[in-house]
Amino acid sequence: MKLGGFGLIEHYESISAAGYDYAELDMPEIEALSNDAFAQFKDKTASVGLPILTGARILPIAVPTFFIDGFNPSKLAPYLKHSCERAAELGIKKVILGNGKARMLPKPASIKNEAVFLELLRMMSEISGENDQEMILEPLGPKYSNYINTLEEAVEIVNRVNIKNLYIMADLRHMLWSKESLDDLSSFVNYVHHVHVDYPLSFPERGYPCASDDYDYSKFVNELIKSGYNDTLTIEADFPKDWKIARQGAMEVLQKLFK
Repeated sequence: MKLGGFGLIEHYESISAAGYDYAELDMPEIEALSNDAFAQFKDKTASVGLPILTGARILPIAVPTFFIDGFNPSKLAPYLKHSCERAAELGIKKVILGNGKARMLPKPASIKNEAVFLELLRMMSEISGENDQEMILEPLGPKYSNYINTLEEAVEIVNRVNIKNLYIMADLRHMLWSKESLDDLSSFVNYVHHVHVDYPLSFPERGYPCASDDYDYSKFVNELIKSGYNDTLTIEADFPKDWKIARQGAMEVLQKLFK
């Protein structure tokens, strides 16, 4: 298992100094860099040496978009190609589609446009595949989106798209808010290629897990172990004041996963 820290470009060195195995960074921020700034950041990653294995939030869209009448996925192709190419240069191997607001159904009848969303997801997977990346579909809890809330629903979409580099991820917070059984980690482990964890009971705040929390993380940890999952796990939480102390506290909760 590899433990990742989630942050922005400005946090990259702090994530490294805290002792993480890899960083998970925001893809729109990377895509928006000037050529010079991107080259400088790429040089920094070579110097620091901490891998950036996962890219969060593939699109900078925070309003309902994918299910709006007339939405054309091909208009996003140039952006996606540029973003995935840059991500590949940094060594990012997993590209995450969360973007809960972008995929909101404005009204129940909007599900009629689902075929267009599947077309978008297929295009995303093809573009990421051309860059030797996996496309990771993230189920989100009902406070974040009203479409694809559970692992089972994400797996159903993956099977309908039917493209080899499309997988799903599991996020403890979203599994709880969707009232999903943690047993699903084992049921769908062959599809799960990434995991997020934070303190899951607050909203919208996302704290680092720690032993003093009023939440028992043991079932989540034990289910991951039982499932045989052994890949990337990112602590996706609000940026801490002290990255090292935050990581140490989280490791007290997660240590059984990293023996």
